[in-house]
Amino acid sequence: MRSVRLLQRSLSWRNNNTVNPWRVGLSYPPGLKASSMAKNKQQMMPFDTADWLRCPELKVLPPDIRGLWMDMLCYMWESVERGVMVKPNGDIYTQDEILRMLGNDASGSDTWLDRLIIGGVCAVRDDGAIYSRRMVRDAEISQKRREAGLKGGSSTKTKVFDRKPVERKPKVTEPVIPLDIPDTPPPLTKEQAEKAAKAKKYKYAEFVTLTRDEYAKLCEQFGEDPAKRMIEILDNYKGAKGKRYKSDYRAILTWVVDRYNEDLTRNGAKISTMATSQPGSESGRDTL
Repeated sequence: MRSVRLLQRSLSWRNNNTVNPWRVGLSYPPGLKASSMAKNKQQMMPFDTADWLRCPELKVLPPDIRGLWMDMLCYMWESVERGVMVKPNGDIYTQDEILRMLGNDASGSDTWLDRLIIGGVCAVRDDGAIYSRRMVRDAEISQKRREAGLKGGSSTKTKVFDRKPVERKPKVTEPVIPLDIPDTPPPLTKEQAEKAAKAKKYKYAEFVTLTRDEYAKLCEQFGEDPAKRMIEILDNYKGAKGKRYKSDYRAILTWVVDRYNEDLTRNGAKISTMATSQPGSESGRDTL
């Protein structure tokens, strides 16, 4: 009992004689206040567990690919362009750079990124940047709300602090000048007609439309029979999934060529192509 009392007295003396810088109003340790303020300003990434668990595009993927997609979401959140795989200097990450940065899946394959794109988990912009539709949409909504809040605050401040009388200017009625509008538009020039005909798209399948130049490029690059088979692959995919693309030609160069090569590889053959992956996929269900 005596030792316990001595210990209690020692602790009481220690507490009463220890200087607490926050209690006596001394300055914070160097860097502590600044780091705390920076941490408070950093916006945390929201995560909807219900959407993650219910998303059908994700449920069919193996756990390792879902983990790689989560890593991509973190990079997109920290990106200078929220929701897009963009470098700090504003340049986009190519698919090869993403694969080198995140690595292969558990089986050692590097096709997991193609599975995410084809499955509609992520999308590809016209400039080739991979992005999350959900994160980009939420960032746009947040920006609009922020701008609306600033406008509302400025308007309220003006109403409260600036109550100057508003000078009403007399209305000036301008004379109405009748316009001589022709009944029919003028005919197109030769250059305009050629440009319109060149941009016109034709149905090469039930769900696939291409311009004549686009179809000619496919035939010139891959051959007529392979081009028809690629159109058939895209037509079956769009008809079954209900997908829509801004450019079916870009969709063929992005992933249909690889699908066609996979079919040929099973039979021991593969076409030689100089085509590079082209962006253009804008379809799919909104996912995380």
